[in-house]
Amino acid sequence: MLKTSLVQENATKSSPISMQDIHRNGDLAAIHSSCGLAYIDSTGQVISANPAFFECFQIPLDSHARSLSDLAAYLNPLIVHSVQKLLTNPSVGMIELISDDQKTVNLHLAELKQVYRLVVVESLPSRKSLTQTQNNFLKNQNCLLPMKDRGMLNDILAHWKACDSHADSLAMLMIGLDRFKPINETLGHDAGDQLLNFVAQRILRVCRSDDMVVHYEGDKFVVLQINQDQPVSITKMAERLLELLKRPFLIIGQQANISASIGLAVLHHETQSVDDLTKHAELALYEAKNNARGHYIFFESSFEKKALEQHDLEVSLRRALLLQELTLFYQPQVNMSDNKVVGFEALIRWERPGKGMISPTSFIPLAESTGEIHEIGKWVLQTACREAMSWPEHITIAVNVSPVQFENNQLVSTVKAALASSGLNPQRLELEITEGLLIKNIETTLEQLWAIQAMGVSIAMDDFGTGFSSLSYLNSFPFSKIKIDQSFVHSMQTDKSRALIRAILSLGNALDMKTLAEGVETEEQSDYLALNGCMEAQGFLISKPVPFSETQQLIT
Repeated sequence: MLKTSLVQENATKSSPISMQDIHRNGDLAAIHSSCGLAYIDSTGQVISANPAFFECFQIPLDSHARSLSDLAAYLNPLIVHSVQKLLTNPSVGMIELISDDQKTVNLHLAELKQVYRLVVVESLPSRKSLTQTQNNFLKNQNCLLPMKDRGMLNDILAHWKACDSHADSLAMLMIGLDRFKPINETLGHDAGDQLLNFVAQRILRVCRSDDMVVHYEGDKFVVLQINQDQPVSITKMAERLLELLKRPFLIIGQQANISASIGLAVLHHETQSVDDLTKHAELALYEAKNNARGHYIFFESSFEKKALEQHDLEVSLRRALLLQELTLFYQPQVNMSDNKVVGFEALIRWERPGKGMISPTSFIPLAESTGEIHEIGKWVLQTACREAMSWPEHITIAVNVSPVQFENNQLVSTVKAALASSGLNPQRLELEITEGLLIKNIETTLEQLWAIQAMGVSIAMDDFGTGFSSLSYLNSFPFSKIKIDQSFVHSMQTDKSRALIRAILSLGNALDMKTLAEGVETEEQSDYLALNGCMEAQGFLISKPVPFSETQQLIT
Protein backbone atom coordinates (compact mmCIF):
# COMPACT_ATOMS: atom_id res chain seq x y z
CA MET A 1 0.00 0.00 0.00
CA LEU A 2 1.21 3.48 -0.75
CA LYS A 3 1.65 5.29 2.53
CA THR A 4 4.06 8.17 2.18
CA SER A 5 3.41 11.83 1.64
CA LEU A 6 2.54 13.38 -1.67
CA VAL A 7 4.09 16.10 -3.71
CA GLN A 8 2.13 18.34 -6.07
CA GLU A 9 3.76 19.47 -9.25
CA ASN A 10 2.77 22.57 -11.15
CA ALA A 11 3.57 21.14 -14.54
CA THR A 12 1.36 18.62 -16.30
CA LYS A 13 3.20 15.72 -17.89
CA SER A 14 1.96 14.30 -21.18
CA SER A 15 0.19 10.96 -21.17
CA PRO A 16 1.74 8.06 -23.09
CA ILE A 17 -1.77 7.15 -24.29
CA SER A 18 -3.29 9.04 -27.24
CA MET A 19 -6.45 10.93 -26.44
CA GLN A 20 -7.85 9.86 -29.82
CA ASP A 21 -7.42 6.19 -28.89
CA ILE A 22 -9.31 6.81 -25.67
CA HIS A 23 -12.15 8.58 -27.39
CA ARG A 24 -12.49 5.68 -29.82
CA ASN A 25 -13.11 3.34 -26.91
CA GLY A 26 -16.30 4.15 -25.05
CA ASP A 27 -15.59 1.66 -22.27
CA LEU A 28 -12.12 2.01 -20.77
CA ALA A 29 -12.39 -1.43 -19.20
CA ALA A 30 -11.53 -2.89 -22.61
CA ILE A 31 -8.27 -1.01 -22.89
CA HIS A 32 -5.29 -3.10 -21.82
CA SER A 33 -2.34 -0.89 -20.89
CA SER A 34 0.30 -0.58 -18.23
CA CYS A 35 -1.18 2.84 -17.57
CA GLY A 36 -4.31 3.12 -15.49
CA LEU A 37 -7.13 4.95 -17.28
CA ALA A 38 -10.43 6.19 -15.89
CA TYR A 39 -13.26 8.53 -16.74
CA ILE A 40 -14.57 10.60 -13.81
CA ASP A 41 -17.50 12.96 -13.55
CA SER A 42 -17.47 16.46 -12.12
CA THR A 43 -17.67 15.13 -8.56
CA GLY A 44 -14.73 12.77 -8.97
CA GLN A 45 -16.78 9.57 -9.25
CA VAL A 46 -15.18 6.88 -11.42
CA ILE A 47 -17.50 6.16 -14.37
CA SER A 48 -15.29 3.73 -16.24
CA ALA A 49 -11.76 2.38 -15.69
CA ASN A 50 -9.43 -0.26 -17.02
CA PRO A 51 -7.92 -3.03 -14.81
CA ALA A 52 -4.54 -1.29 -14.67
CA PHE A 53 -6.20 1.70 -12.97
CA PHE A 54 -6.99 -0.36 -9.89
CA GLU A 55 -3.70 -2.26 -10.09
CA CYS A 56 -1.77 1.01 -9.90
CA PHE A 57 -3.61 1.84 -6.70
CA GLN A 58 -2.99 -1.68 -5.40
CA ILE A 59 -6.65 -2.32 -4.58
CA PRO A 60 -8.96 -5.15 -5.72
CA LEU A 61 -11.29 -4.66 -8.65
CA ASP A 62 -14.31 -5.28 -6.44
CA SER A 63 -13.36 -2.51 -4.01
CA HIS A 64 -16.15 -0.16 -2.99
CA ALA A 65 -13.85 2.80 -3.53
CA ARG A 66 -15.33 4.48 -6.57
CA SER A 67 -14.13 8.06 -6.32
CA LEU A 68 -10.69 9.60 -6.42
CA SER A 69 -11.20 10.81 -2.86
CA ASP A 70 -12.09 7.29 -1.70
CA LEU A 71 -9.01 5.92 -3.44
CA ALA A 72 -6.87 8.59 -1.84
CA ALA A 73 -8.27 7.79 1.60
CA TYR A 74 -7.53 4.10 1.02
CA LEU A 75 -3.90 4.90 0.26
CA ASN A 76 -3.19 7.69 2.69
CA PRO A 77 -5.62 9.99 4.54
CA LEU A 78 -3.09 12.81 4.23
CA ILE A 79 -3.53 13.10 0.48
CA VAL A 80 -7.33 13.42 0.34
CA HIS A 81 -7.21 17.19 0.56
CA SER A 82 -4.72 17.42 -2.29
CA VAL A 83 -6.81 15.11 -4.50
CA GLN A 84 -9.87 17.25 -3.83
CA LYS A 85 -7.82 20.31 -4.71
CA LEU A 86 -6.81 18.64 -7.96
CA LEU A 87 -10.49 18.02 -8.79
CA THR A 88 -11.45 21.64 -8.19
CA ASN A 89 -8.35 23.00 -9.88
CA PRO A 90 -7.36 20.83 -12.85
CA SER A 91 -4.54 23.21 -13.73
CA VAL A 92 -2.49 21.54 -10.98
CA GLY A 93 -2.21 18.75 -13.53
CA MET A 94 -0.47 15.98 -11.62
CA ILE A 95 0.00 14.47 -8.18
CA GLU A 96 3.00 12.28 -7.43
CA LEU A 97 2.83 9.54 -4.78
CA ILE A 98 5.85 7.73 -3.34
CA SER A 99 5.35 4.24 -1.90
CA ASP A 100 7.25 2.63 0.95
CA ASP A 101 9.27 0.59 -1.54
CA GLN A 102 10.15 3.76 -3.42
CA LYS A 103 7.78 3.13 -6.31
CA THR A 104 6.28 6.22 -7.83
CA VAL A 105 2.69 6.63 -8.99
CA ASN A 106 1.79 9.70 -11.02
CA LEU A 107 -1.85 10.76 -11.16
CA HIS A 108 -2.71 12.94 -14.20
CA LEU A 109 -5.96 14.78 -14.75
CA ALA A 110 -7.03 16.00 -18.21
CA GLU A 111 -10.14 17.89 -19.31
CA LEU A 112 -12.37 16.38 -22.01
CA LYS A 113 -14.91 18.09 -24.19
CA GLN A 114 -17.60 15.90 -22.65
CA VAL A 115 -18.95 16.14 -19.09
CA TYR A 116 -16.25 13.68 -18.05
CA ARG A 117 -12.59 14.10 -17.28
CA LEU A 118 -9.79 11.63 -17.89
CA VAL A 119 -7.52 10.27 -15.18
CA VAL A 120 -4.25 8.67 -16.25
CA VAL A 121 -2.21 6.76 -13.64
CA GLU A 122 1.43 5.81 -14.30
CA SER A 123 3.29 3.32 -12.11
CA LEU A 124 6.99 4.06 -12.49
CA PRO A 125 10.00 1.88 -11.65
CA SER A 126 11.70 2.01 -8.28
CA ARG A 127 14.19 4.74 -7.66
CA LYS A 128 17.89 4.04 -7.33
CA SER A 129 18.95 2.33 -4.15
CA LEU A 130 19.58 4.63 -1.23
CA THR A 131 22.59 2.62 -0.08
CA GLN A 132 24.76 2.31 -3.19
CA THR A 133 28.34 3.01 -2.36
CA GLN A 134 29.89 4.47 -5.49
CA ASN A 135 30.02 8.25 -5.58
CA ASN A 136 29.12 10.37 -8.58
CA PHE A 137 32.45 12.05 -8.78
CA LEU A 138 34.24 8.79 -9.42
CA LYS A 139 31.50 6.64 -10.97
CA ASN A 140 28.92 9.18 -12.17
CA GLN A 141 26.27 7.61 -9.97
CA ASN A 142 23.97 8.84 -7.19
CA CYS A 143 25.01 7.88 -3.70
CA LEU A 144 23.54 7.94 -0.23
CA LEU A 145 26.14 6.77 2.22
CA PRO A 146 25.18 4.35 4.97
CA MET A 147 24.54 5.83 8.39
CA LYS A 148 27.63 6.87 10.34
CA ASP A 149 29.89 6.36 7.30
CA ARG A 150 31.45 9.78 6.90
CA GLY A 151 34.83 8.58 5.71
CA MET A 152 33.71 8.46 2.10
CA LEU A 153 32.75 12.12 2.27
CA ASN A 154 36.33 12.97 3.14
CA ASP A 155 37.52 10.78 0.26
CA ILE A 156 35.24 12.60 -2.17
CA LEU A 157 36.41 16.01 -1.01
CA ALA A 158 40.02 14.91 -1.30
CA HIS A 159 39.35 13.60 -4.82
CA TRP A 160 37.78 16.90 -5.83
CA LYS A 161 40.72 18.78 -4.42
CA ALA A 162 43.07 16.75 -6.58
CA CYS A 163 40.99 17.27 -9.74
CA ASP A 164 42.05 19.44 -12.62
CA SER A 165 40.98 23.06 -12.66
CA HIS A 166 38.05 22.34 -14.96
CA ALA A 167 36.12 21.28 -11.89
CA ASP A 168 35.40 24.91 -11.10
CA SER A 169 33.25 24.86 -8.02
CA LEU A 170 31.96 22.63 -5.28
CA ALA A 171 28.88 23.52 -3.27
CA MET A 172 27.52 21.89 -0.15
CA LEU A 173 24.10 21.95 1.44
CA MET A 174 24.02 20.66 5.01
CA ILE A 175 20.46 19.82 5.96
CA GLY A 176 19.49 19.56 9.61
CA LEU A 177 16.01 18.33 10.55
CA ASP A 178 14.00 20.38 13.02
CA ARG A 179 11.77 18.64 15.59
CA PHE A 180 13.26 15.23 14.77
CA LYS A 181 14.07 14.33 18.39
CA PRO A 182 10.40 14.37 19.51
CA ILE A 183 9.61 11.82 16.79
CA ASN A 184 12.17 9.42 18.27
CA GLU A 185 10.92 10.10 21.79
CA THR A 186 7.20 9.70 21.07
CA LEU A 187 7.02 7.18 18.21
CA GLY A 188 10.25 5.25 18.86
CA HIS A 189 13.58 4.85 17.08
CA ASP A 190 12.16 2.57 14.39
CA ALA A 191 9.81 5.39 13.42
CA GLY A 192 12.75 7.78 13.47
CA ASP A 193 14.72 5.53 11.12
CA GLN A 194 11.73 5.28 8.82
CA LEU A 195 11.41 9.05 8.80
CA LEU A 196 15.09 9.40 7.86
CA ASN A 197 14.51 7.07 4.90
CA PHE A 198 11.53 9.12 3.75
CA VAL A 199 13.56 12.32 4.13
CA ALA A 200 16.34 10.78 2.02
CA GLN A 201 13.80 9.93 -0.68
CA ARG A 202 12.54 13.49 -0.80
CA ILE A 203 16.06 14.88 -0.95
CA LEU A 204 16.92 12.58 -3.85
CA ARG A 205 13.86 13.76 -5.74
CA VAL A 206 15.28 17.27 -6.13
CA CYS A 207 18.83 16.18 -6.90
CA ARG A 208 20.33 15.90 -10.37
CA SER A 209 21.94 12.69 -11.55
CA ASP A 210 25.43 13.99 -10.76
CA ASP A 211 24.64 15.36 -7.31
CA MET A 212 25.76 13.39 -4.31
CA VAL A 213 23.64 12.84 -1.19
CA VAL A 214 25.23 11.76 2.08
CA HIS A 215 23.60 10.78 5.36
CA TYR A 216 26.10 12.76 7.39
CA GLU A 217 25.08 11.83 10.93
CA GLY A 218 21.94 11.60 13.04
CA ASP A 219 19.38 13.95 11.52
CA LYS A 220 21.84 15.64 9.18
CA PHE A 221 22.18 15.13 5.43
CA VAL A 222 24.66 16.59 2.97
CA VAL A 223 24.20 17.34 -0.73
CA LEU A 224 27.26 18.00 -2.88
CA GLN A 225 27.08 19.81 -6.21
CA ILE A 226 29.91 20.23 -8.70
CA ASN A 227 30.26 22.42 -11.77
CA GLN A 228 27.00 24.27 -11.39
CA ASP A 229 26.11 27.92 -11.57
CA GLN A 230 26.72 28.86 -7.93
CA PRO A 231 25.27 30.11 -5.70
CA VAL A 232 22.12 30.11 -7.89
CA SER A 233 21.89 26.31 -8.12
CA ILE A 234 22.12 25.51 -4.41
CA THR A 235 19.80 28.41 -3.57
CA LYS A 236 17.09 26.93 -5.77
CA MET A 237 17.70 23.47 -4.33
CA ALA A 238 17.57 24.79 -0.75
CA GLU A 239 14.25 26.55 -1.40
CA ARG A 240 12.80 23.39 -2.94
CA LEU A 241 14.03 21.20 -0.07
CA LEU A 242 12.64 23.49 2.61
CA GLU A 243 9.23 23.43 0.94
CA LEU A 244 9.34 19.67 0.40
CA LEU A 245 10.46 18.69 3.91
CA LYS A 246 7.84 20.71 5.72
CA ARG A 247 5.06 18.66 4.10
CA PRO A 248 3.57 15.97 6.37
CA PHE A 249 5.00 12.46 6.60
CA LEU A 250 3.01 9.36 7.43
CA ILE A 251 5.01 7.28 9.91
CA ILE A 252 3.60 3.99 11.24
CA GLY A 253 0.10 5.25 10.58
CA GLN A 254 0.59 8.64 12.23
CA GLN A 255 1.20 12.06 10.76
CA ALA A 256 4.60 13.54 11.53
CA ASN A 257 5.39 17.18 10.88
CA ILE A 258 8.96 18.40 10.76
CA SER A 259 10.91 21.06 8.95
CA ALA A 260 14.53 21.61 8.03
CA SER A 261 17.27 24.20 8.37
CA ILE A 262 20.03 24.35 5.78
CA GLY A 263 23.57 25.68 5.79
CA LEU A 264 25.13 26.53 2.42
CA ALA A 265 28.78 26.84 1.45
CA VAL A 266 30.56 27.21 -1.90
CA LEU A 267 34.24 26.64 -2.68
CA HIS A 268 36.36 27.38 -5.74
CA HIS A 269 39.63 25.67 -6.63
CA GLU A 270 41.59 28.84 -7.00
CA THR A 271 40.27 30.71 -3.98
CA GLN A 272 39.56 28.41 -1.04
CA SER A 273 40.53 25.16 0.64
CA VAL A 274 38.16 22.26 0.26
CA ASP A 275 39.08 21.13 3.76
CA ASP A 276 36.95 23.95 5.16
CA LEU A 277 33.85 23.20 3.13
CA THR A 278 32.15 20.91 5.63
CA LYS A 279 33.02 23.21 8.52
CA HIS A 280 31.58 26.23 6.69
CA ALA A 281 28.36 24.42 5.82
CA GLU A 282 28.00 23.19 9.41
CA LEU A 283 28.57 26.67 10.84
CA ALA A 284 25.93 28.05 8.49
CA LEU A 285 23.54 25.29 9.59
CA TYR A 286 24.07 26.13 13.27
CA GLU A 287 23.38 29.78 12.49
CA ALA A 288 20.18 28.83 10.66
CA LYS A 289 19.00 26.68 13.58
CA ASN A 290 19.82 29.31 16.19
CA ASN A 291 18.30 32.29 14.41
CA ALA A 292 15.69 31.24 11.91
CA ARG A 293 14.67 27.60 11.87
CA GLY A 294 13.04 26.49 8.67
CA HIS A 295 15.34 28.68 6.55
CA TYR A 296 18.67 28.45 4.74
CA ILE A 297 21.72 30.58 5.40
CA PHE A 298 24.93 31.02 3.42
CA PHE A 299 28.21 30.79 5.26
CA GLU A 300 29.77 34.11 6.26
CA SER A 301 33.23 34.69 7.68
CA SER A 302 31.65 36.21 10.80
CA PHE A 303 30.23 32.76 11.66
CA GLU A 304 33.74 31.43 12.10
CA LYS A 305 34.67 34.30 14.40
CA LYS A 306 31.49 33.76 16.36
CA ALA A 307 32.23 30.03 16.67
CA LEU A 308 35.73 30.77 17.96
CA GLU A 309 34.32 33.19 20.51
CA GLN A 310 31.76 30.57 21.56
CA HIS A 311 34.52 27.97 21.93
CA ASP A 312 36.57 30.40 24.00
CA LEU A 313 33.50 31.07 26.15
CA GLU A 314 32.99 27.34 26.62
CA VAL A 315 36.61 26.78 27.70
CA SER A 316 36.42 29.72 30.10
CA LEU A 317 33.13 28.50 31.54
CA ARG A 318 34.67 25.11 32.34
CA ARG A 319 37.29 26.95 34.43
CA ALA A 320 34.91 29.46 35.99
CA LEU A 321 33.90 27.27 38.94
CA LEU A 322 37.49 26.28 39.71
CA LEU A 323 38.67 29.89 39.54
CA GLN A 324 35.71 31.09 41.66
CA GLU A 325 34.47 33.49 38.99
CA LEU A 326 30.82 32.59 39.57
CA THR A 327 28.82 34.32 42.26
CA LEU A 328 25.21 34.60 43.39
CA PHE A 329 23.10 37.72 43.54
CA TYR A 330 19.82 37.79 45.42
CA GLN A 331 16.55 39.55 44.58
CA PRO A 332 14.17 40.00 47.53
CA GLN A 333 10.58 38.76 47.53
CA VAL A 334 8.12 40.66 49.75
CA ASN A 335 4.78 39.94 51.35
CA MET A 336 2.35 42.38 49.72
CA SER A 337 0.33 42.88 52.90
CA ASP A 338 3.19 44.51 54.81
CA ASN A 339 6.04 44.85 52.21
CA LYS A 340 8.40 42.83 54.40
CA VAL A 341 10.98 40.52 52.85
CA VAL A 342 9.94 36.88 53.10
CA GLY A 343 12.52 35.37 50.76
CA PHE A 344 15.17 35.81 48.08
CA GLU A 345 15.63 34.37 44.60
CA ALA A 346 19.20 33.28 43.87
CA LEU A 347 20.47 34.54 40.51
CA ILE A 348 23.83 33.42 39.12
CA ARG A 349 26.38 35.91 37.81
CA TRP A 350 29.70 35.38 36.04
CA GLU A 351 32.38 38.04 36.17
CA ARG A 352 34.84 36.97 33.50
CA PRO A 353 38.31 38.52 33.82
CA GLY A 354 38.81 41.15 31.15
CA LYS A 355 35.25 40.72 29.86
CA GLY A 356 33.16 42.00 32.77
CA MET A 357 29.79 40.52 33.72
CA ILE A 358 28.51 37.84 31.35
CA SER A 359 24.74 37.61 31.03
CA PRO A 360 23.18 34.31 32.19
CA THR A 361 21.25 34.28 28.90
CA SER A 362 24.65 33.82 27.21
CA PHE A 363 26.30 31.18 29.34
CA ILE A 364 23.44 29.15 30.84
CA PRO A 365 22.31 27.75 27.44
CA LEU A 366 25.96 26.97 26.76
CA ALA A 367 26.29 25.22 30.11
CA GLU A 368 23.16 23.20 29.32
CA SER A 369 24.43 22.12 25.92
CA THR A 370 27.86 21.08 27.27
CA GLY A 371 26.58 19.40 30.43
CA GLU A 372 28.39 21.86 32.71
CA ILE A 373 25.00 22.84 34.09
CA HIS A 374 25.10 19.82 36.41
CA GLU A 375 28.20 21.03 38.26
CA ILE A 376 27.08 24.66 38.12
CA GLY A 377 23.61 23.73 39.40
CA LYS A 378 25.14 21.74 42.24
CA TRP A 379 27.32 24.73 43.19
CA VAL A 380 24.33 27.11 43.07
CA LEU A 381 22.28 24.90 45.42
CA GLN A 382 25.13 24.44 47.87
CA THR A 383 26.05 28.13 47.91
CA ALA A 384 22.47 29.41 48.16
CA CYS A 385 21.64 27.04 51.03
CA ARG A 386 24.85 27.89 52.90
CA GLU A 387 24.43 31.66 52.55
CA ALA A 388 20.72 31.49 53.46
CA MET A 389 21.72 30.08 56.84
CA SER A 390 22.80 33.59 57.89
CA TRP A 391 19.28 34.95 57.40
CA PRO A 392 16.43 34.72 59.91
CA GLU A 393 14.53 31.43 60.02
CA HIS A 394 11.46 32.82 58.26
CA ILE A 395 13.40 33.88 55.14
CA THR A 396 13.26 31.41 52.24
CA ILE A 397 15.63 30.89 49.33
CA ALA A 398 14.40 30.17 45.78
CA VAL A 399 16.72 28.44 43.30
CA ASN A 400 16.08 28.00 39.57
CA VAL A 401 16.57 24.48 38.26
CA SER A 402 17.41 23.78 34.62
CA PRO A 403 15.45 21.05 32.79
CA VAL A 404 18.81 19.45 31.96
CA GLN A 405 19.47 18.85 35.68
CA PHE A 406 16.65 16.30 35.70
CA GLU A 407 18.12 14.22 32.90
CA ASN A 408 20.75 12.31 34.85
CA ASN A 409 18.43 11.52 37.80
CA GLN A 410 20.91 13.08 40.23
CA LEU A 411 18.89 16.13 41.28
CA VAL A 412 17.29 14.46 44.29
CA SER A 413 20.67 13.48 45.73
CA THR A 414 22.07 16.93 44.88
CA VAL A 415 19.30 18.64 46.86
CA LYS A 416 19.80 16.24 49.79
CA ALA A 417 23.54 16.92 49.81
CA ALA A 418 23.06 20.71 49.72
CA LEU A 419 20.62 20.61 52.64
CA ALA A 420 22.81 18.26 54.64
CA SER A 421 26.05 20.19 54.16
CA SER A 422 24.47 23.56 54.95
CA GLY A 423 22.08 22.48 57.71
CA LEU A 424 19.27 24.48 56.08
CA ASN A 425 15.71 23.58 57.03
CA PRO A 426 14.20 22.00 53.85
CA GLN A 427 11.06 24.12 54.34
CA ARG A 428 13.17 27.21 53.65
CA LEU A 429 14.24 25.94 50.20
CA GLU A 430 12.12 26.45 47.07
CA LEU A 431 12.94 25.10 43.60
CA GLU A 432 11.63 27.03 40.61
CA ILE A 433 10.92 25.11 37.41
CA THR A 434 9.48 26.16 34.07
CA GLU A 435 6.83 24.48 31.96
CA GLY A 436 9.46 23.54 29.39
CA LEU A 437 10.76 20.97 31.86
CA LEU A 438 7.35 19.35 32.22
CA ILE A 439 6.78 18.80 28.53
CA LYS A 440 9.58 16.21 28.29
CA ASN A 441 9.98 12.99 30.28
CA ILE A 442 6.96 13.69 32.45
CA GLU A 443 7.11 10.41 34.37
CA THR A 444 10.76 10.66 35.47
CA THR A 445 10.41 14.38 36.18
CA LEU A 446 7.30 13.83 38.29
CA GLU A 447 9.02 11.07 40.26
CA GLN A 448 11.93 13.36 41.12
CA LEU A 449 9.73 16.32 42.04
CA TRP A 450 7.60 14.25 44.43
CA ALA A 451 10.78 12.90 46.05
CA ILE A 452 12.07 16.45 46.55
CA GLN A 453 8.70 17.61 47.88
CA ALA A 454 8.74 14.69 50.35
CA MET A 455 11.89 16.22 51.91
CA GLY A 456 9.87 19.34 52.75
CA VAL A 457 11.20 21.42 49.83
CA SER A 458 8.66 23.64 48.04
CA ILE A 459 8.18 23.57 44.25
CA ALA A 460 7.15 26.71 42.33
CA MET A 461 6.04 26.97 38.70
CA ASP A 462 8.05 29.81 37.21
CA ASP A 463 6.79 32.02 34.35
CA PHE A 464 3.25 30.74 34.74
CA GLY A 465 0.96 31.56 31.82
CA THR A 466 3.60 31.65 29.09
CA GLY A 467 3.19 27.99 28.06
CA PHE A 468 0.36 25.98 26.59
CA SER A 469 -0.25 23.41 29.26
CA SER A 470 0.27 25.20 32.57
CA LEU A 471 -3.24 24.50 33.86
CA SER A 472 -3.08 20.77 33.23
CA TYR A 473 0.20 20.47 35.14
CA LEU A 474 -1.12 22.15 38.28
CA ASN A 475 -3.26 19.11 38.99
CA SER A 476 -0.46 16.56 38.63
CA PHE A 477 2.67 18.20 39.95
CA PRO A 478 3.45 19.12 43.58
CA PHE A 479 3.40 22.90 43.18
CA SER A 480 2.95 25.15 46.19
CA LYS A 481 3.48 28.47 44.41
CA ILE A 482 2.64 30.09 41.07
CA LYS A 483 4.95 32.82 39.76
CA ILE A 484 3.14 35.19 37.39
CA ASP A 485 5.39 35.97 34.46
CA GLN A 486 6.62 39.54 34.26
CA SER A 487 5.28 39.94 30.72
CA PHE A 488 1.74 40.09 32.15
CA VAL A 489 2.80 42.58 34.80
CA HIS A 490 4.55 44.87 32.31
CA SER A 491 1.48 44.92 30.03
CA MET A 492 -0.95 45.44 32.88
CA GLN A 493 -2.42 48.53 31.22
CA THR A 494 -4.26 46.26 28.78
CA ASP A 495 -7.61 44.75 29.72
CA LYS A 496 -6.49 41.32 28.51
CA SER A 497 -3.43 41.21 30.78
CA ARG A 498 -5.45 42.40 33.78
CA ALA A 499 -8.05 39.71 33.12
CA LEU A 500 -5.34 37.05 32.89
CA ILE A 501 -3.72 38.23 36.12
CA ARG A 502 -7.07 38.12 37.94
CA ALA A 503 -7.71 34.62 36.58
CA ILE A 504 -4.29 33.36 37.73
CA LEU A 505 -4.75 34.88 41.19
CA SER A 506 -8.21 33.33 41.53
CA LEU A 507 -6.83 29.98 40.42
CA GLY A 508 -4.02 30.14 42.96
CA ASN A 509 -6.46 30.97 45.73
CA ALA A 510 -8.80 28.13 44.71
CA LEU A 511 -5.92 25.62 44.66
CA ASP A 512 -4.48 26.93 47.95
CA MET A 513 -1.24 27.95 46.25
CA LYS A 514 0.83 31.02 46.96
CA THR A 515 1.01 33.58 44.15
CA LEU A 516 4.00 35.79 43.37
CA ALA A 517 4.25 38.44 40.65
CA GLU A 518 7.59 38.96 38.90
CA GLY A 519 8.88 42.19 37.38
CA VAL A 520 6.95 44.65 39.55
CA GLU A 521 8.38 48.07 38.70
CA THR A 522 5.68 50.67 39.52
CA GLU A 523 3.42 51.54 42.43
CA GLU A 524 0.41 51.19 40.12
CA GLN A 525 1.35 47.58 39.35
CA SER A 526 1.93 46.82 43.01
CA ASP A 527 -1.39 48.35 44.10
CA TYR A 528 -3.38 46.46 41.46
CA LEU A 529 -1.76 43.14 42.35
CA ALA A 530 -2.34 43.63 46.07
CA LEU A 531 -5.95 44.69 45.50
CA ASN A 532 -6.64 41.48 43.54
CA GLY A 533 -5.14 39.16 46.11
CA CYS A 534 -1.53 38.61 44.98
CA MET A 535 0.43 37.42 48.01
CA GLU A 536 4.05 38.18 47.09
CA ALA A 537 6.03 40.30 44.63
CA GLN A 538 9.54 40.89 43.38
CA GLY A 539 10.97 43.43 40.96
CA PHE A 540 12.94 46.65 40.67
CA LEU A 541 10.29 48.58 42.65
CA ILE A 542 11.34 46.53 45.64
CA SER A 543 15.03 46.01 44.82
CA LYS A 544 17.34 44.97 42.03
CA PRO A 545 19.37 41.77 42.60
CA VAL A 546 22.16 42.47 45.11
CA PRO A 547 25.30 40.63 46.26
CA PHE A 548 25.02 38.45 49.34
CA SER A 549 26.82 41.09 51.42
CA GLU A 550 23.92 43.53 50.89
CA THR A 551 21.05 41.17 51.67
CA GLN A 552 21.09 41.83 55.41
CA GLN A 553 20.26 45.48 54.78
CA LEU A 554 17.00 44.48 53.07
CA ILE A 555 15.78 42.25 55.89
CA THR A 556 13.82 44.18 58.53
